[in-house]
Amino acid sequence: MLTRPFSDVLILASGSPRRAEILSGAGFQLEVVPSGVDEEKLFTADTDLPRAVEHLALSKAKSVSVSRLNRYVLGADTIVVLDHRVLGKPESSDQATAMLNALSDRNHEVITGVAVIDPRGDSQTISVRTSVTMRRLRLDEIANYVASGSPYDKAGGYGIQDRSFAPVTSYDDCYLNVVGLPMCATLELLQESGLLRSDMLLRSICDGHKSLQSSGTVVGE
Repeated sequence: MLTRPFSDVLILASGSPRRAEILSGAGFQLEVVPSGVDEEKLFTADTDLPRAVEHLALSKAKSVSVSRLNRYVLGADTIVVLDHRVLGKPESSDQATAMLNALSDRNHEVITGVAVIDPRGDSQTISVRTSVTMRRLRLDEIANYVASGSPYDKAGGYGIQDRSFAPVTSYDDCYLNVVGLPMCATLELLQESGLLRSDMLLRSICDGHKSLQSSGTVVGE
């Protein structure tokens, strides 16, 4: 699916299995190196959230690139925003339950920042925003979902791709942004960074992901 056979391995500075699945499903050869960067420290009530999430994605990429010189490194971070409050990954069952109760039957926003560092050390960033509407969740549904352990590695405590839970009724723009990696924006950064060269191939990959969205399937699931 990529523009050429090449030896460049894309370094993913994230431990998210969903980001790895999306990129692998698009044909990238990956090396996954979680960054260990604190994901919560940048967000306050008056933070410019798109800029902050881009900065956090770049911080992740930079922290990994120091040990992966002359390589392509991609960092990303996703936040859920409800009433100007950032919801990160829940750290306890009580936090997960509170997040899901707060999101139930409400609109919220998902913002993902993506950063790419190329082999020369140059970097580029982008952020994508998606408005999401969650259905009304029953208390027993929330309790069962939390008991399953699914919320703990997800911003906002839910996964749009969790088909048995199916928490989202509608969203605008980019489905994969809510999963954790806006693929078309990511491909644009990789193309501008020199890893991809074909505009036609870029559109083809994005169209393929859009067809998977409409069918309810996520790459790599």
